[in-house]
Amino acid sequence: MRVLDLLQLLHDYDKNTPVRVRVGGQPVNIGQFERRIWREQPQLIFQPRASGKALKCWELMVLIDKHDWRQHFVYVQEAADVRPLFGLQAQPSGLVLN
Repeated sequence: MRVLDLLQLLHDYDKNTPVRVRVGGQPVNIGQFERRIWREQPQLIFQPRASGKALKCWELMVLIDKHDWRQHFVYVQEAADVRPLFGLQAQPSGLVLN
């Protein structure tokens, strides 16, 4: 999934919905972002954060909606490697990116 695709998905939900990312089978908060090019593919990697509050939908959209980032593919940092994100799941506690 590209950043542009994620932005379109998030646009359909309430702006105050919490957004988390699934790491190791558990939803965790999104900490920071890392950009890199790997094998000529631009990547935006979400770094998990164990503590703190979850980002709201509008906060995540503001942080990642940069013109240069829209064609980046979205990944999450797992313990051993990065894993691509393919969509999201609506749960009672908010949205979880998978």
